[in-house]
Amino acid sequence: MVKRTILLVLMLLLAIPLTLMAAQVSSVADRNQLAAGESLRLELRVLGSPDKDPDLSVLDSEWEILSRSQSSQMSFVNGDFSRSVVYSLTLMPRRNGELEIPSICFGVDCSDSLQIQVSNDAATAQEGATLLLLEAEAEPQQVPAGAQVLLTVRVLHRVDLAQASLGEPQPEGVATEVQKVGEDRSFNIHREGYLYQAIERRYALFPQAAGTLRIPGLQLDAQIGSGTAQFDPFGRSLKPVRRHSEPIDIRVELARDEHDWLPAKSVSLQDNWQGKVMHMTVGEPATRTLTLSATGLPAARLPALPLTVPEDFKRYPDQPDRSDQPGEDGITGTLQQKLALVATRPGDYRLPAIDIDWWDTAQQHWQKAHIPEVELTVAPAPGSAATELPQTPLQPSVTANTFTPPAATTRPEAPPAPTTPEGTIAEDLWLWLSLALAVGWLATLTFFWRKRRCADATATNDEQATLLESEKRARKALLQTARSNNPRATRQALLSWSQTLWPEHKGNGLEQLAVRCGEPLASELTSLNQALYSASSEAWQGSSLMAAVLEWHHRQVPPTSQHLPPLYPESRRQS
Repeated sequence: MVKRTILLVLMLLLAIPLTLMAAQVSSVADRNQLAAGESLRLELRVLGSPDKDPDLSVLDSEWEILSRSQSSQMSFVNGDFSRSVVYSLTLMPRRNGELEIPSICFGVDCSDSLQIQVSNDAATAQEGATLLLLEAEAEPQQVPAGAQVLLTVRVLHRVDLAQASLGEPQPEGVATEVQKVGEDRSFNIHREGYLYQAIERRYALFPQAAGTLRIPGLQLDAQIGSGTAQFDPFGRSLKPVRRHSEPIDIRVELARDEHDWLPAKSVSLQDNWQGKVMHMTVGEPATRTLTLSATGLPAARLPALPLTVPEDFKRYPDQPDRSDQPGEDGITGTLQQKLALVATRPGDYRLPAIDIDWWDTAQQHWQKAHIPEVELTVAPAPGSAATELPQTPLQPSVTANTFTPPAATTRPEAPPAPTTPEGTIAEDLWLWLSLALAVGWLATLTFFWRKRRCADATATNDEQATLLESEKRARKALLQTARSNNPRATRQALLSWSQTLWPEHKGNGLEQLAVRCGEPLASELTSLNQALYSASSEAWQGSSLMAAVLEWHHRQVPPTSQHLPPLYPESRRQS
């Protein structure tokens, strides 16, 4: 049984792919150029479990190993076991010239080779001055007033830094706005043959007037370990150091004043309605969003967009949304403007084109950001009365042909029959009988007509009572909703109330309700629309709307009325 278990384990181990068991080996040198008599530090970084110890004999021909150390780390995370080892070597070159650190193998796992330049120049041996560097550069060197100057500051170090602090730029000579661009960035960089760890920080400067903008040298205060870059875990000594960057002068020219001054590297103007034929409905809002972006300008410097609309539209603009985004080209300011439009009449309309002139700082000439005009087609509100058309004159009635009796023939007329007393009595009897039948027929018609009229009057009164009761319930629900200060629910309650007042005009919005009711209710409906379609509006309060609804109701139905009146006849006439 034991032999079978061992055999099974061996088979499972053999089934594991060799690529999964291989270790990853890399080599990193602290510099790729050094002077004769200098040493360098080489790290062999191993991730995983190598087959064997490193074979360092390949270094003996051109390198002398002065010291070596080893550190390892093991971790067990979520059931995964990992191990890493770092071999640190201090190497001294045996000769000058182009040397190679060959590939070092841990059994079958090998590192990459490195090329090292060894020089006999004594100037490169001044290592202490090159352990920490501070650089500053600005571009462009000549700008118009208001344009962006991008200042880049880099701290380069080959030793660990402690308590480092970098001063902020303090421009002189010209009033200048300073804005930090993004977060600090860290990376590795070679400078004069040395490998440095770099910390980069960028600023966007916006000079406000013509003149010479001077950026004094920035100051860096830090503490570094004395001696070499080797890490001493047992209390290495630190020494304070200070570095200054070179001052920079920028020439600032006068701003052009032919147009609104927008100096930028690029500008874009976008419209979510661009290239579309927009379809709208009377009383229903539609939101248009315009976005203006400028690379090289902060959002606070972007102008408000012209938002012209036809007279048959009501507009509810939001407060412009401004934001700045960092990028490779500095600051990109963005202004987003939203506008809610509500059409009051159906028809075809056009929103005018929008043009923004700006100065291209890269090409040094004027450019134009353009949005073409927008076509709008506004349909009537659902259920609204159709537009009245001119009535076609009625055609004249066809005149009835007059009957012309045929001409008399030559045939002699028969002599009239002689009248007798019996014939006269028969004629009188038929006359009275016909008269009696006619009177009875008229009486029957009168009876049915009066009965139907009474039924219609009763039905009309019942219908009026039902409509009044529906209006009363809808008005009560409207007042309760307005008391809760909820604009959207109040709008729906207003539409329901309007349908009880004018059932033949279903689907009309608040705009038509305002036209029918007049002031002061119309003003309160406008305030409600602003609360609905403008995000910058203050919290809406429904008390004023409640008062306006009650005032209109009492004006339409006087309290002294004792009989049942028609359902708001004046309102129907106004509509």
